[in-house]
Amino acid sequence: MGSLAYRLRTWLFPGMAAALAYAAWRSYSWPGLILALLMLSFWLLLHFTKLMRLLRTVANRPLGRVRDAGALAKRLKPGMPLVDVMRLTLSIGALSSTPDTDPEVRTWSDDTGHTAVCHFEQGRLVSFRVETATQPEPPDTPDLAP
Repeated sequence: MGSLAYRLRTWLFPGMAAALAYAAWRSYSWPGLILALLMLSFWLLLHFTKLMRLLRTVANRPLGRVRDAGALAKRLKPGMPLVDVMRLTLSIGALSSTPDTDPEVRTWSDDTGHTAVCHFEQGRLVSFRVETATQPEPPDTPDLAP
C-alpha cells in the first residue's frame, strides 16, 4: 500500500464533504447548506455507532481467538482495514509487535493450534499467513511383548 493511496484516502472524505456543502449552498443557499451539514453529521454518527457496537462485541471475547484460522485466511484480502478484520473474527488480535510501531503484527489462534498472523501498515492489512500447529511426536517406546 503506497503512501500516495494513503494520502488520497485521508483527503477523500473531507473533499467530498466540502463538495457536497458547496453544491448544497449553490443550489439552495442557507437551507441547503444546513441540510448538507445535517446529512454529514448523521452519516458520521451512524459510522461511530457501528464502530462502538463492534468494539463492545469484541471487548467481551478472548483476545486473539478465532474459530478457524484457516477459514479466516480464506476471507482476508490485502488492503482490508483492521476494523473489517475484527468484524470477521469478532476478536481483537493479540499484538505480536512492539506497541505503537508500524507495521504492526496481530495474531489470531484457533483451538487446533493454527495461527493466522496478519501484518498491518497504517491500519490496513498488507500480508498474512497461517502457521500450522506442530504436534510433538511421541517418544519411541520399546515393545514389552515377549
